[in-house]
Amino acid sequence: MKRASYVDKFGNAIDQTFESKKTFLRLFFVIGTIVPLVIIGFIIYTMVENSKCLKIYDSIKSATLEYMKDNDKMPEYAGDSVTVNVDKLYSGKYLSSANTDNIVCSGKVKATKYKNDIVYTLDINNCNSCSTNKRYGAWSGEVSYFPSDKTIVDVIPYYNYYEREVLTTDWSRKYETEEISDKKSKYGVKMPLEEDDSGLPKIPTEGEIVEVQTFETPMYRYKDKQWMWYDIVGNYSDFSSEQPSGFANKDEHTRISTDWSEYSLDYPGDKDYRQIRQVTGYKYYYEKDGKKVYANNGKYTAPDDVDETKYDKRDSDTSTLYTYSDSMWRWYNGQQRRYSSYSSTQPHGYAYRDDDTMTETSYTGWNEKSSVNAANSGYRTEDTKVLTQYRYVYEILSLPVLNKPVTRDKFIELVDMEPAEFASLEEYKLDVTYKFKYRKR
Repeated sequence: MKRASYVDKFGNAIDQTFESKKTFLRLFFVIGTIVPLVIIGFIIYTMVENSKCLKIYDSIKSATLEYMKDNDKMPEYAGDSVTVNVDKLYSGKYLSSANTDNIVCSGKVKATKYKNDIVYTLDINNCNSCSTNKRYGAWSGEVSYFPSDKTIVDVIPYYNYYEREVLTTDWSRKYETEEISDKKSKYGVKMPLEEDDSGLPKIPTEGEIVEVQTFETPMYRYKDKQWMWYDIVGNYSDFSSEQPSGFANKDEHTRISTDWSEYSLDYPGDKDYRQIRQVTGYKYYYEKDGKKVYANNGKYTAPDDVDETKYDKRDSDTSTLYTYSDSMWRWYNGQQRRYSSYSSTQPHGYAYRDDDTMTETSYTGWNEKSSVNAANSGYRTEDTKVLTQYRYVYEILSLPVLNKPVTRDKFIELVDMEPAEFASLEEYKLDVTYKFKYRKR
């Protein structure tokens, strides 16, 4: 069988042997193998170079921030900018060649206050391939959005203003500490838990709160310790409900009562000196993840011995609980003492204080003035709290005065004042909007 023959357009035979294909195969190898390696190598180089330059830029930005802080040159108001020469960063403690790939860069950095942040616009030279004039091309036109994906961004502020009336409300009612949130609000102060509470001041619908002021009033209340006082030492026992051995007489004037015992399911037993109370006990619980969480380890509990705001449910079964208090007296032999009524200070004619008879009065009502002084601090206990009132400083604005926002130079021409100075005027409110441009890669 004859091999098929191929001819060109002139009728010449075409050699189809392997030898005749070597040149084509070599070219295919170069295109298929070496060229991709070159492309991959270029991509890796570009990534490494980009990472190096970004590190240098970050170092210069950080040094610029520290320099401005130390030299009190931070941009103060919206749209304000400060320009720092890079040479000054190397001349101090802020930057070294180690931060910039062992190269001492030059140029300048423009720091602009944008909202609550600072945007750094770099114009860096002598940084080899990281120099911005080598690495980046022309500036774009102005755009209304912040180009967050761009490395070199410039902020262009535009200014307008409003006529402004500043007013202050009356003070609110006084709020207890537990009525106030633990966290600060957007106004920088801790507000009542319910900010729409009727106790807070009201402002007109066209008004806008610019400040919340607070006024704190310290409040005081006190209770006093009291004792019975007596005239002679005599031969007296300790306090006891039952007659102690060796003592013949009970001094009825010395009667005191023990604290009420813990609640118990067991009846405490009747005594002629004992008071007994009984209450209905429940098993209180709250639910968490579909399960009951019991108070007091699931034991029966008296209503006055549980936090019903937390343990807000209870089982239907009940049990009777008991608590008791015993009366006690001092017992004596021989001459009986003469006891005073309860008093915080020593009554005339009573030389001794019976410390075991100590009791305390109830707290007084709250007062704005403290009642503790050197004379009564030995027996008076003071409790304090702080009541907080609020009032709003709010503004009412006109329509924008200018037909449209203008550049900084135009604004200065119109109002004959720097934006920073104008922003300090209470009768006007400066309004700053922004546009941006960026250098292209």
